[in-house]
Amino acid sequence: MLLHSLAAHRHWWDWTAPRWAVGRRVVALDFRGHGASAHAAPPAYTFDDYAGDVVGVLDALGIERARVIGHSLGGFVGALVAARAPARAEALVVADMLTSWTADQAAAAARQASRPSSEFASPAEAGARFRLKPPDTRASSEVLRHLGESGVRATASGACRLAFDRAVFLHPPVDPWPFLPKIACPALVIHGEGSALMDRAAAERVAAAIPRGTAVTLPQSFHHLVLDAPEAFVAAVDGWMARAVSAPG
Repeated sequence: MLLHSLAAHRHWWDWTAPRWAVGRRVVALDFRGHGASAHAAPPAYTFDDYAGDVVGVLDALGIERARVIGHSLGGFVGALVAARAPARAEALVVADMLTSWTADQAAAAARQASRPSSEFASPAEAGARFRLKPPDTRASSEVLRHLGESGVRATASGACRLAFDRAVFLHPPVDPWPFLPKIACPALVIHGEGSALMDRAAAERVAAAIPRGTAVTLPQSFHHLVLDAPEAFVAAVDGWMARAVSAPG
């Protein structure tokens, strides 16, 4: 089960999911308010909402137990699922997750939520103008173009705009520390070497809070490590899974 980051969509896994799909069933969902999923009305974008949706998707697909891999927001939500529904998570990967929420971050999120959504004449224009936040990345222009083109939906006027609901930025404060010790499954906490959101110390602190946690640094990558170094990310996850999880894929 692959869980994307805030204001992203399932296509962020397009460079990793095919590698895991060999001999395995892989599911990458769009969180509510993101990608092809409906916007919540009224807005309901709490971490509990997202975690409930993950369990709901597992139920709908008849999946009793999954290996949960989440990036950023997805890592937080995956950790919450593993803590609250331990029977559903065989293993957990938390990739470059925020661990605190400052007043400055809350103010920046509120500004993002209040901005009008950009309109584009076509998906191609959206792809050409797409940029990451934070901007540090090793991803190619082709990767960024694909993310922009696959992350829009058509409007009534015939134009298109980014698919995510800007209200998703108004999530609750980030505080994983109360539930991390409740995660029973093996967990890999992996961060980008140059990430501005999760450094080595933060990754180690999260791993130490999880009873079966392990921290790893992914070299030559930033916050968007699943885009910066997809092959290395998959290799790190698979190598850890082979050691931490005895059951076959």
